[in-house]
Amino acid sequence: MHIRSALAIGLLAVLSNVAPHAQPEISVFFGNLHSHTALSDGSGTPAEAFQHARDVARLDFLAITEHNHAQAGDIAGNHALYTGPGSLSLIPAANRFTEEGRFIGLYGQEFSTISTGNHMNVIDAPTVIDVPNGQMRTLLETWLPANLDTQGQPPLLLLNHPNTSGSPRNLEYGIDDFGGDTAAWLKALDAHAPLINLINGPSHADGTHQPPGSPSENEFHRYLNLGLHIAPTADQDNHKRNWGDATDARTAVLAATLTKASLLTALKQRHAYATEDRNLRLVYRLDNQLSGARIVGASVPAPGSALTLSLTIADDDEPGTSYVVDVLSDEIGGEGVASVVRTQSVTGNGMHEITGVTYQGGAQYVYLRIRQADGNRAWTAPVWLEPAGTPPVPPDDEEETISVSLEVNEQAETARITNAGTQPIGLAGWKLVSVRGNQVFDQFPAGLALGPGESLTVTSGPSARQGIGFLRWTDQNIWSNSGDPGQLIDRDGNIVARSGG
Repeated sequence: MHIRSALAIGLLAVLSNVAPHAQPEISVFFGNLHSHTALSDGSGTPAEAFQHARDVARLDFLAITEHNHAQAGDIAGNHALYTGPGSLSLIPAANRFTEEGRFIGLYGQEFSTISTGNHMNVIDAPTVIDVPNGQMRTLLETWLPANLDTQGQPPLLLLNHPNTSGSPRNLEYGIDDFGGDTAAWLKALDAHAPLINLINGPSHADGTHQPPGSPSENEFHRYLNLGLHIAPTADQDNHKRNWGDATDARTAVLAATLTKASLLTALKQRHAYATEDRNLRLVYRLDNQLSGARIVGASVPAPGSALTLSLTIADDDEPGTSYVVDVLSDEIGGEGVASVVRTQSVTGNGMHEITGVTYQGGAQYVYLRIRQADGNRAWTAPVWLEPAGTPPVPPDDEEETISVSLEVNEQAETARITNAGTQPIGLAGWKLVSVRGNQVFDQFPAGLALGPGESLTVTSGPSARQGIGFLRWTDQNIWSNSGDPGQLIDRDGNIVARSGG
């Protein structure tokens, strides 16, 4: 069922009962992060795909991810078919069909080839990727930081059909580019790839409501065991005119609102899960942390401590059905991979407490596999427990109430403010300072607030944007391309966040 505003309001009431005073309200939105049109090796036009996904498949979002290499289609040879301005072009079509609160059109590219290291979807990529096939290190370390998405950040990666496609493991996702330095490869990949394909396809089969592709659980566990922080997705890889309803499998995203900014933020923070049921809404928390979170340092409980797991279920089609919940866990590294440490049966919609799970110590992750009575399954993102000495948390998960990221590219200078806390924050009376440029922005409108996980981009320069999600600063370029230590200062004069050199 497509989530419209009235349904979303009802869902908020159900899901917010998990921790009514400590957790932000969230909704679950369903979509597909992997599809094609005739702009590469698929069928139809982007407009047809977005309209079908919205009006027929009743998705909340669709990402069209055309192949970027010349062997697969048109955008490699004609970049305007990706960037526009023509009506058949991908980015203009996505923007045209995006209606916040109703449907979000996303765009991206499927980078590389199977024989040169498998495919990655680059979501919200601003231009056609010109990195040669297989050169993943160049993509990770050079292209992504230089080609920022609409949030002023490097575009996020979805790791497509891991190894099940037949790509050699000694090449997969660029491991061969790092000269045998597995730690460097994992660090580079982990910085940009919050998602991995658990279910893919059937990609080239015509028709609707077909059985989904087989889940690649072994590959999911293998990459978790290597140390990647990834959430599972269930996508269709459509090459026919069945965008979103080729199967009932969906990628579900937990976000505050149905906006492009909220979806991208949630995906980057791994607040997603894979489901074979078209409208099964799940919210999994461990020790009050939402699935996809990393519990680090002093926040990690003592080894042997009981963990508090909760699972909120909402399925309008089957409100009284039964579920078997498998808790899977593993310590990162070593020979073993995730195994079932606890199985519990629950019935019906509502919040269910999962008991009998303990923290074993070390860098450990815990996630849920949910099995419905009709045989459909879902897989949540893990929650990671990482005591002192484990890898640092990426900026999106830092515990600061406000985090500012400042990135500069050729088109526009941007300062992106993100509320990483659990309560709304009002920005009226706050200041954003360009220290080296000796410039101050203090024009936050009265009443302007960022909800948990929401972002705002302040832009400057001749091409500065304005509108939803953007505040225009000045026609002058004020940020230093060499890194300006920007500061966000609250109304009391406290520096609450810093960015830059």
